Amino acid sequence: MNTPTASSPQHITGDPTDFAAQVERITNEGLLEELLALYAPDAVADWIMDGAHDRHEGIAAIRDAATELFTVCTALRLRVRKTVVCAGSDTVVITWTGGFADADRQVGTEIWTYRDGLIVHHQMHSYLDVRASSSPVATLRLLTVAPKVVVTLAKYRLQRTLNTRRQR
Repeated sequence: MNTPTASSPQHITGDPTDFAAQVERITNEGLLEELLALYAPDAVADWIMDGAHDRHEGIAAIRDAATELFTVCTALRLRVRKTVVCAGSDTVVITWTGGFADADRQVGTEIWTYRDGLIVHHQMHSYLDVRASSSPVATLRLLTVAPKVVVTLAKYRLQRTLNTRRQR
């Protein structure tokens, strides 16, 4: 069996669920060349990780970014489960859950757009430490990046609590 490489593109065909299983396996096993074989030479990857956005234009830039990403994910033993949300004639939307080592607090959404069976745009939104909104860690993190949101939310919740008590 031939292992796909970036120079031997693997055209996307068939069931979107099969595609999700393929990219899940590629991610979990850190198969860089198989990932790159899915992309068109002029592809664009927009990857947002916990608010940090990187845009990679062209297969060379995607190769550099994916090499870095897979190095980190392999070292930290990332494992994900990918599920198709919806699919159209040229797009597959996938959500994923998982985490590093045995953790399970990461989630993400990927939008894969393809042309002639190759990926031309890959949008990935990843959240690396998802917690309940009631978690003190989540509140502190949100307070750090969006203090106005936390203050406004606290005011709303206090007002709601006071209104509920008045109605009793």
